[in-house]
Amino acid sequence: MNKKRILSLAAVLGMTFLISGCNSDGKESETVEKEENANAEKYEEVFKETDEIAHDFMVVKIEQNYPKILKCLSAEGIEELREKKEYLLESHEYPNLFEELDGKYELQRYETFYDEEKRDVIYRYSRYNDNDEIINDWIIVEENENEEWKVKSFYGQRPDVINDGNIEIGTILHEFPSE
Repeated sequence: MNKKRILSLAAVLGMTFLISGCNSDGKESETVEKEENANAEKYEEVFKETDEIAHDFMVVKIEQNYPKILKCLSAEGIEELREKKEYLLESHEYPNLFEELDGKYELQRYETFYDEEKRDVIYRYSRYNDNDEIINDWIIVEENENEEWKVKSFYGQRPDVINDGNIEIGTILHEFPSE
């Protein structure tokens, strides 16, 4: 009899947690959305400039236009690229590839994670590869000591602050077309 009571109590507690979790009224996402909007408004001029840089870098990276890529990169980014791909730095591997995407890409900004002290803005772009699979790439635009905005690295890695739980919270600057 005692085991039955314990199991009943556990079932009731489990259901209570489940119901309370489902009824969170989206307050967490509402808070994140307010934070995004506050940052978007507060740093509107920063984002206007970095959005353009991120878009231009996305285009030249997709086309692998290395002379133009070098113009976008930070000093450290240029050094890193020279170490790994010196043999390509004068080439434009895929001219017009961006145009061939025909708008089938997505560009997203994560203004929630913009920090005035760090002075970097995180972007993600997605597109289809040759196998019709969506691939993601990351761009971090940072301000250097000369107050110029440059792309941190050719090899954009997903920043640690972005995880599976918050990957969709950014502002979509260009959305995949609906089919």
